[in-house]
Amino acid sequence: MMEQRNNNKPNGNRNNTNNRPVREEVAQKPKRKQRVNIDRNTEVVVVNNELGRFIFDNPRMITSLDMLNHGDEDYITVADLRVILNTSRKVLEGFSLLITEVVNGEYELEDVLVYLGLDKAYEEYFSISPEWKQGNVQSADIKEFIQKSKAPQFKIVLETVDVKLRNKIIEASVALFKLGQFGDYQKMQAIRKLVNDDLFLDAEETEIDEEVIRI
Repeated sequence: MMEQRNNNKPNGNRNNTNNRPVREEVAQKPKRKQRVNIDRNTEVVVVNNELGRFIFDNPRMITSLDMLNHGDEDYITVADLRVILNTSRKVLEGFSLLITEVVNGEYELEDVLVYLGLDKAYEEYFSISPEWKQGNVQSADIKEFIQKSKAPQFKIVLETVDVKLRNKIIEASVALFKLGQFGDYQKMQAIRKLVNDDLFLDAEETEIDEEVIRI
């Protein structure tokens, strides 16, 4: 005769959820924004993020760009941005030209970035700013990061961000060094480990025209 199991018998901690420690809720990563079909005639504000003059012209563009100084602004359409993206992608992915604002209130900046496929690049760009400022784009962002960040954070960012953003940070660091606005030894050492050891020595021996190089 088969022995009948006791269904009331405790079966240990294996299935006893009452004895399990309460797990803290893990913060869920925000879902990536869905791609919005942007009207290509939508205007955006773009900013010159080069150290000097920025020129970009293409017969397919409605508006050609010619901005003399770092921080100069202009207005172009999303259609023009697509031309730049298709012909010289590094201009936008390397942050020579910053997209800072959407003129039409129908869309947000994030909508345009997702539409153009630049959202991941800008996520890294936003990471160099203080948390309260993330999501806003200004021409002074990289300068402020170089001058105001702590050396450990500066080192981590240089080692982890995409090479195009890293090169932009290094380029700006050298320009600020030449202008006498940057000289943090630890940060300079972090840069030296990634590039030519004589980078800042070369900068000391090179004159800089402050009327041309602005940041």
